[in-house]
Amino acid sequence: MTDDSSSNNSNNDLTTQLTNLFKTTLNNQSQTTKQSLSDSLKISLKLNSQNYALWARMIRVAIGGKSKSLLSHLSGDPKPPDPLDDRYEQWEQDDLIVFSWLIQNIEPALASNLTEFPTVKTLWDALVVTYSSGKDKLQTFDLHVKANEIKQNGAPLEDFWIALQGIWGEIERRDPNPMKCAIDIATYNSIRSEQKLFQFLNALDRRFDPIKREILRWDPLPSVEGAYAAVRKEMAHQGILGATTENPLPGVAAGLVADGSQDSGGIGLVTKGQHRRSDSSGKPPSRVDKSKLKCSHCGMLKHTKDQCFKLVGYPEWWNDGHKKTGVPAEKGKAAAAAGTGTEDNQMQGAFGGIATSGVKTNEGDAGHQDWDNHWAWH
Repeated sequence: MTDDSSSNNSNNDLTTQLTNLFKTTLNNQSQTTKQSLSDSLKISLKLNSQNYALWARMIRVAIGGKSKSLLSHLSGDPKPPDPLDDRYEQWEQDDLIVFSWLIQNIEPALASNLTEFPTVKTLWDALVVTYSSGKDKLQTFDLHVKANEIKQNGAPLEDFWIALQGIWGEIERRDPNPMKCAIDIATYNSIRSEQKLFQFLNALDRRFDPIKREILRWDPLPSVEGAYAAVRKEMAHQGILGATTENPLPGVAAGLVADGSQDSGGIGLVTKGQHRRSDSSGKPPSRVDKSKLKCSHCGMLKHTKDQCFKLVGYPEWWNDGHKKTGVPAEKGKAAAAAGTGTEDNQMQGAFGGIATSGVKTNEGDAGHQDWDNHWAWH
């Protein structure tokens, strides 16, 4: 009997100790919470006539970070307890703390006129009426225009992404998803997500065109966040390997480059010198019909007096005997009439003529020997 009584007393003592420990813990937590709420609360900007929308979001986040239950003082839901209720004193103390936080984050010139409001709810409602434009469709329209017309314009990718996120967030706040059914909500969000993807890709600089084309070929299309991650990876690759500013010629054609300004050392599949003349359309000139031309000096066809070899001289390769009896060849005149260069400028081939140097003969100006009329121009 004595043993049972001792055992019961021991259990009662243990229960009492646990109860006291629990009360002490709750009191410490309560004191810590009260001390936290009594601390000042400051965000990175103060309310003025230009920044209400951003300020309102930031102050709500800051107050909710202290205690989510305190957000009810801004909305008035749930309603405050009756002044005769035992809980009213605690509610009034919390309301005064939140009121002080709001005043601390308002420009002094404005705050001096707002301290007479009796509760947080009345102060908050006054700020909404004064500075909020509500669901102004003109501002919503302006935000959609900005989202469609914004361009990166060489700005850092991260800064451009944050700016675009800000516009989208403001659109979501002013023009939220109106759907009620879960399926409709998901469909509407999918459509908006695709719009964001197109707006983001359209705004990027031209150096990201290759990765943009690749993203648009993905099936299904990625989210705008996935596209941003891919573009940022491409930017990192360009930073390591260097961005490509010109599209190189593919395959073997990359070596067959015509360059009249750079010298080629060694064996290169490069054509140096002048190229065949062409008109503005890029096509070689067509041959002129000279069948109706007649020289007034010698009476022959297919050339005129200023091109007659009897006057300007016969070229070195002329071999029908006229060169011996006619006017001796003058290099300057004959070369100009024939349209050919000197020996130093004749083409020299390498690898079967793939690489050449010198001045190419203009095919449309070249001549050939005509045995009936001594000389004929193409």
